[in-house]
Amino acid sequence: MTARRHSSPSVRAATAADVPFLARTAFEASLPPFGRSFWDDLLKESGTDTVAFLEAVLREGASSWGAVEDFIILDVEGAPAAACAVFAPDEHAALGPLNLDRLDGVAAALSWTAETAAAFGAAYQGIWSGGADFLKPQAELIVESVAVAPAFRGRGLGDALMLAAFDRARARGAANLGIMVIHGNDAAKALYEKHFEPYATFHAAYFDHAFPGLTKFRANLVE
Repeated sequence: MTARRHSSPSVRAATAADVPFLARTAFEASLPPFGRSFWDDLLKESGTDTVAFLEAVLREGASSWGAVEDFIILDVEGAPAAACAVFAPDEHAALGPLNLDRLDGVAAALSWTAETAAAFGAAYQGIWSGGADFLKPQAELIVESVAVAPAFRGRGLGDALMLAAFDRARARGAANLGIMVIHGNDAAKALYEKHFEPYATFHAAYFDHAFPGLTKFRANLVE
């Protein structure tokens, strides 16, 4: 039997029309290695669907780890199949994935009450206290929210996405590019090791064993 050949992906920049797919991508990227998103727990009391929340975050420009225009999308046969964000970290990036200065806009988009927004903000800050060494950017540009849609996995799109991220970084004149992975996400770790070098590792003890730890990677783009 002849193996089925898959079409090569095309690379493009994301637009506002892609927000539903980007929200799903960000959700998928937040699942490993626990099998659930940390957003799920933060949103439990509000009764808000995680993907709907992430859509609101992107539409309101409240993501600290990649705005809509920072995303690269791989299309396969005309359908979005994979995506990642390549962004320049600012002062909010070291405080976690959400810019709390824009929480009011997100809350309004989701029709939250002031009490719901305040409770969510307090819960978020309880997890992302900010200022921790592991959140400090290790490169000029950072790759985040890396995911391949489930229907398109097993086609080598992870490698294609990394190559596209490198192309985006070089086009922006960056000297280096960084990414990180939570320990236990073995598939992502294997992918990143092919394209990056380990930069710093924070073991479980750093988090008092409440978290499995993570490794940050960096690739130099200047010869």
